[in-house]
Amino acid sequence: MNKSNITRYWIYLVIAWTIHNLEETLTMSKWYASNTTKLPITDYISVSTIQQIFPVSMIIVTLLLFLIPILAIYRKWDNRILGIVLGAYLVNAIQHFLTAIVSCGYSPGVITALIINLPLSVFLIRQVFKNNLLKNFTWVNIFVYGAVLLIIALAVVWSLTMLIYYAFV
Repeated sequence: MNKSNITRYWIYLVIAWTIHNLEETLTMSKWYASNTTKLPITDYISVSTIQQIFPVSMIIVTLLLFLIPILAIYRKWDNRILGIVLGAYLVNAIQHFLTAIVSCGYSPGVITALIINLPLSVFLIRQVFKNNLLKNFTWVNIFVYGAVLLIIALAVVWSLTMLIYYAFV
């Protein structure tokens, strides 16, 4: 497996993640407004505030996501970084699906999670294993490390959202 294939995997991820974040950004305000009675956070953050700050934080996070592949490719990081990011991508897709089930309806990001994220992450994980790019790594490693990375990423999104909120309110 040559470097161009790894680069291609990263490009697929960045494009898909950007589309996914776009869906979340475009649908979060309406979803948040219609679910305010179900969410404990609405005592602290108003719908209009979410409408203003969530898109900004998602833009920042999406731009930060562009740095990971750039660093991974040009710094020649270990392919396990790709595996961990793919794991986070897979766990994120599952999380969106479960959120939609629990809420008995649409959840921001669920459409792209099911149509793009889930199949792409499974396909790419299978490819990296097929091409022996993840030595001493298993599906369990990918899933567990991916879940940890996703929790960290969600904490970053939340922190950025709160930072923007307090900076401008």
